[in-house]
Amino acid sequence: MQWSVFGWNLALLTAVGFGLSFILTAFWTKKGKAWGLMDLPRERRVHTTPRPYTGGLAIFIAFYLTLLLTGGLTFPYLGSICGGGLVIFLLGLVDDKYDLSSGQKLVVQLLVAAFMAWAGVRIVYLTNPFGEMVALGWKSYPLTILWLVLTINVINIIDGLDGLAAGITVIAGLSLLIIGLGLGQSAAVFLCAILVGVLLGFLPYNFYPARIFMGNSGAYFLGFILGVISVIGALKIPTALALVIPVFAMGIPFLDTFWAVWRRWRNGERIMRGDRYHIHHLLLTSGLGMKKAVLVLYGLSLLSGLASIFLSRATLRLGFLIVMIGTGLIFLCLYGLMGLQSAAREQEEEKRRSW
Repeated sequence: MQWSVFGWNLALLTAVGFGLSFILTAFWTKKGKAWGLMDLPRERRVHTTPRPYTGGLAIFIAFYLTLLLTGGLTFPYLGSICGGGLVIFLLGLVDDKYDLSSGQKLVVQLLVAAFMAWAGVRIVYLTNPFGEMVALGWKSYPLTILWLVLTINVINIIDGLDGLAAGITVIAGLSLLIIGLGLGQSAAVFLCAILVGVLLGFLPYNFYPARIFMGNSGAYFLGFILGVISVIGALKIPTALALVIPVFAMGIPFLDTFWAVWRRWRNGERIMRGDRYHIHHLLLTSGLGMKKAVLVLYGLSLLSGLASIFLSRATLRLGFLIVMIGTGLIFLCLYGLMGLQSAAREQEEEKRRSW
């Protein structure tokens, strides 16, 4: 009976988030167009007509309204989480409007991550595979800051096709929700349920062909919330592989980020320099349409999310086996991406010669 009541409460959270998001996304779609807050076609964009980038406003407001209406502000650390999320959201909103430099954005992200660590949202220990838990002490601060800055950016990096970032975040949120349920982590489960509901309300407007984009404001906010949820949830698991579990839950964004850093370093380019060789770009170049490319990445995200759930409950030996298999698949993916990148560059050269 208790589980039944809890399940209905989660369903209510998700439903409230869905309803508010669905209504607010329609509102901000119209306001974005009316106020000229449009994402214009540019070199690294795949859309050919302007779209309002005000979806982040709908996501942010719906998430916070759901927290307020359902009594979520009584959970520990939620005051700090709301404050940090507000600053990150505003950073993305200003970036959408004025296109800030990478350095300016990184400074604000570091400050917000440091504030969250100071407020108590920290990775306080890691598990020794051959012994007891190891308290990190002062090292918990830089590790938490690094983790939060990383998650803030990985969702933004993958946000390149209609519905891609929102759908992948839904899958990651569901994975972390199931993990939290198994461990009785009520705050993490609460936030996940709201996040999933809000994004399901946003996706009908954002899936191909998108009528609205979430912009950097939405992508940064989602990455921040996923990072915080993993710190108060999955990273508290007393297992040697705790740090790997949320990485698997957000598998495709982390893979794309690793791929971007590695290829730019290998080519002697600036790490923060944008290009058109992200995973989603390469799938488009290979001949998949936008809808099929997004569905393929949804499927891969689902497999990665399922692996994170198994890892949270697996024995040490089975967990290491899953990680080894995952590592092997990552290398296969990187090999395939290198081939797709070479093909994309050949296509670009042919176009230049034809001009």
